[in-house]
Amino acid sequence: MPQLGGGRRKVLVSLASFFIAIAGFTVVYESIAHIRYYHWKSTFDNQGWFGKITTPSSNKILMWEYRPYGAFKEIQTNRFGFRESDQVTTNKPDRTYRIAFIGDSVTLGIGIQNHFIFVRLFEISVNRDRVGPQVQALNFSVDGYNTIQISEMLRSKVLPFVPDKVVYVLCLNDFDFSESSGRKIRYFKKPNSFLMERLDQVQRRLLNVSYYHYHFDKNREKVFREILSIKQLLDKKGISFQVVIAPILADAPLNNYPLLTIHQTIRGFLKHHKIESYDLLDCFQARKQPLKAYAYDIWHPNELGHRVIASALSRAVRPYHQIADQTQIP
Repeated sequence: MPQLGGGRRKVLVSLASFFIAIAGFTVVYESIAHIRYYHWKSTFDNQGWFGKITTPSSNKILMWEYRPYGAFKEIQTNRFGFRESDQVTTNKPDRTYRIAFIGDSVTLGIGIQNHFIFVRLFEISVNRDRVGPQVQALNFSVDGYNTIQISEMLRSKVLPFVPDKVVYVLCLNDFDFSESSGRKIRYFKKPNSFLMERLDQVQRRLLNVSYYHYHFDKNREKVFREILSIKQLLDKKGISFQVVIAPILADAPLNNYPLLTIHQTIRGFLKHHKIESYDLLDCFQARKQPLKAYAYDIWHPNELGHRVIASALSRAVRPYHQIADQTQIP
């Protein structure tokens, strides 16, 4: 049997020692991270969110959902677990065009009283001086949901209400499947590797990769496939579908909006697949005020922001019978 040279033997010993050290470090890091994770999970409540309004979902895709008659700060849910009137039923009233709004905390209206949410203001606006069938706008939104969860919510919880149209208010953090939900996803879904998660965070920081571009580049194909599957599902059921793109309300010049290329890519995808769309960035830019004037944080509109959105959507989100110049719903 040939003998290894002294130099080669030292290299192999060094490599073996290196990999053993890496393996040992990984085991120790993962073990400590696991202990910390379960300690954090045992105390997680998100300032009352988990106990007062949210319950774990039996649907593994949803992970969490709102409990019937839950209450948290300004949010109260009905018997179906949505921020809607308890008078709403799955049976649609006669001579009514029902629009289901689906989305996350922006559409839900976190931080805003119910009568100031753009869904409510939109309903009032489109029905003002209206002759004929009334438009009923229903808010089926849950904070922290990403596109995959929103799509599953539509299938499992919204379609039984038999909407005539579904409007998905797409926020740019809907491309994030791990971080933006206030650590809620982390509570229900433990990371596969704490070390790899940490190394990924360090790499992004060193390369100065923006949060939005990182998750958009990583998950856009999954999100686009899900949106397309929603369209195909609704087409089969004869339900209209529209995507409304919500911008981040950043402290940046209107002529230098930092995520314009992402908006353009989303709009291009929707146009290519003949999905009706509207970009809220247009209505905010038309008003010539800084985007931060319409928000109380980078994602969530304030009351003024909700009024601006409602005004824009009252023109952009049109019932099908309006588009077809019909006076009655078939």
